[in-house]
Amino acid sequence: MNPTFWQVAKRPKWLFALLAAAIIATIFALLMQWQLERTFRVVGVEVSDAPPRPLDELIQPGPITANVFDRLATTKVTLDPENAFVVANRLQLESGNQVPGYWVISNSMVDGKSLTLALGFSESLEEANQAVSELEPIEAEIVGYVEPTEAPRTKVDGVLQSLSLAQLVNLYSQEEIVSYPAYLIVQQGIDIGLEKITIGIRQQQIEINWLTAFYAVEWAFFAVAAFYIWWRLVRDEQLRIVEEG
Repeated sequence: MNPTFWQVAKRPKWLFALLAAAIIATIFALLMQWQLERTFRVVGVEVSDAPPRPLDELIQPGPITANVFDRLATTKVTLDPENAFVVANRLQLESGNQVPGYWVISNSMVDGKSLTLALGFSESLEEANQAVSELEPIEAEIVGYVEPTEAPRTKVDGVLQSLSLAQLVNLYSQEEIVSYPAYLIVQQGIDIGLEKITIGIRQQQIEINWLTAFYAVEWAFFAVAAFYIWWRLVRDEQLRIVEEG
């Protein structure tokens, strides 16, 4: 009677060979894991942990030429409460959920240059309007996130529907003024009695090393090949026994 594959495979020498193949495959699997750990790398610093940098080191009036958004900046400002507004369509990040509401924003001056500040969040339009009416022309050293302008939208009942710097500059002054090309979401330095604005920060990115990824796939192939070679040798012996029988 011709033996089956598994009858041949259960012979001591092939059981030891299977153990050897498993050890070799395990080594290859560990090498694959090592390569995978080197394949995916988080680049950039978590902005919540990164120290603030002076605003003028990140942006200047004119085009933005580097990825500075979501970075913490610090600067000294003089608040301009005559040019403060409420912005609708805002989302506040709270315990992983997004809560709709309003921002209070205001123009400020930094060495004669206009800088828009997002000062606080409220779910209530009435509360936001009250905060606008109570703003004072204070000087403060602030820390805030650098954020990009948005597309302009038509105001509704005196409430801005987007935070467009191009639209705001025209509201601040009828004359041409020098202004920064981004705004700051203030985190420290000015408290207007509303919630501090919290948004999702997107600074970190995953960088893939394709060379180490290729090596990881290669080690995985070798691990599978170890078992295939064992199977092939056992199969060849089974066929040889069948032919001799």
